[in-house]
Amino acid sequence: MSDMADPKATRPRPRLARGQARPTFLSPDLDRVVIMVTSLMAEVSALRDRLDTHEALAENGEVATRAAVEGFELDGDRQAAREARRDAMLNRMLRVLVEERDGDSANDPLQAAV
Repeated sequence: MSDMADPKATRPRPRLARGQARPTFLSPDLDRVVIMVTSLMAEVSALRDRLDTHEALAENGEVATRAAVEGFELDGDRQAAREARRDAMLNRMLRVLVEERDGDSANDPLQAAV
């Protein structure tokens, strides 16, 4: 079999460390800050959901054990409230990027919900 039949033999695949080939949207440094802030937003959101679960258990007169928190079943109203709170946080945190991208905050559809 010739080398032409096997594309791997003619062109070696470039070896890159994980994350090295990420696209850049703003600048490398600003992109890293956005990634960090987004990660922190996810953590804050998860903590707020757990706090909401503790509050719901307390309202029902239950003790907030690990098992009770993990096994808590959301009702529709509480789920909708959590989603609205997440959307509001995302709108507040990402408003600057959306405004910069669009160049006009007056017509920003995200701001209509805030």
